Amino acid sequence: MSDVFPSADRPRLPRRGALRLMLGGAVGAAAALVAGCTGARSVAGGGRRSAPGGPGTTFDLATAAPQASAVYPYALPPLPYAADALDAAIDPETMRVHHGRHHQGYTNNLNAALEPYPALRRRPLVDLLRDVSALPEAVQAPVLNNGGGYLNHALFWPMMRPGGGMPTGPLRDAIGREFGSLQAFKAQFTEAALGVFGSGWAWLVRDGAGRLRVLQTTEQVPPHALGFVPVLGVDVWEHAYYLRYQNRRADYVERWWSVVDWEQAARNFSA
Repeated sequence: MSDVFPSADRPRLPRRGALRLMLGGAVGAAAALVAGCTGARSVAGGGRRSAPGGPGTTFDLATAAPQASAVYPYALPPLPYAADALDAAIDPETMRVHHGRHHQGYTNNLNAALEPYPALRRRPLVDLLRDVSALPEAVQAPVLNNGGGYLNHALFWPMMRPGGGMPTGPLRDAIGREFGSLQAFKAQFTEAALGVFGSGWAWLVRDGAGRLRVLQTTEQVPPHALGFVPVLGVDVWEHAYYLRYQNRRADYVERWWSVVDWEQAARNFSA
C-alpha cells in the first residue's frame, strides 16, 4: 500500500503538544497534531495524484447529514433507523451508547466551547473546521475534537442502513477508475481501517480534483480539516464496536460492509 504523496510533499508533523493545521503548499498536504496525536495521513488512491482543496471540495451538509445542525447551537441528530436495525453488524446497545452518550457528549462539549465566542457561533461548523488554525488558540483543540466528533458522527449514521447494498452509477464508475475494482477498493479501505493506531476513522474521500482517495484520520479530525470531502467512513474508535467484538476490529469492519448505504455514499460523492 503506497502513500499518495511524493516524499517531498508528505505532511510534516508539528511539535508534540501543539495544534497546527498546515494547509496549502505544492499539494495542499495537511497534518494536525493535538497533544501529540497525529491528525491524518492519506494512505491510498488512484494512480494519478491530485491536490486537496479546490472546486471538488464543495460540501453539502444537508445532503450528507440531513438532521445535523449547521451552526450553533448544535443538537444531536436522531438516528435514521431504530437502534437494533443494524444488528447484522452493530448491536443495539452499542448503537444506543455510541449515539446517546458519545455523540451527545461531543454535541454538548462543542456548544460549551463556542458559547463564549459570539462571532464563531454564527459561522458554519464546516467552515470552522476548515480553518481551525485561524481560531483563537484556546478554542482550537475543543473545536477540532468536539466539532470533528459532532460532524463525523452526524455523517456516519446516514452512511449505514439495514441490508446495505452495492455502489451504482457515477460512484461505482469512479471506484473502478481509481482502484481497479470494488474488491480492490474494499481491500485498501479495510487495510486503512485496521491500520489506524488507537482511535480514529477510515474514509473514502473526494479531493479537489473530484478524485477518490482512501484516508486515515486519528481521534476526531474530520476530512474537512484536511481539504477533503467525505464520501464514506467507518468509525474505528473502540466504543464503536467493543461491546460485541472486544478487540476484534477486523470482524467489526468485515460486518460493517454489510450495512453500508451505498446510495448515501453516491449522494455524498455527487453533491
